Amino acid sequence: MREQMPGVAALIDDLRKTFGEAYVNKIIAAGMRGEPVFSASENGHTVGTPVWTGSRVIKDEQGNPYLFIDRQGRQHKYVPDAVRQPRVKGME
Repeated sequence: MREQMPGVAALIDDLRKTFGEAYVNKIIAAGMRGEPVFSASENGHTVGTPVWTGSRVIKDEQGNPYLFIDRQGRQHKYVPDAVRQPRVKGME
């Protein structure tokens, strides 16, 4: 990825320095698994799962998602497969 997406790699390196390697790696891994928390594009390459603008997933104290709020503000029980967008081309 570093050769294909050098700008993204540099940004991720800076984020790791700022927020910690473990935290940033956790977010990236979640995006690679299909959770809408991380995506990046550069030079025609895309990785991760796009973040839905205007929607939110609410988590409990243990970090477990339990509520999904859509773009219109409607609340839904969180069901991972129901809120997950299709994977980006090249992510299969």
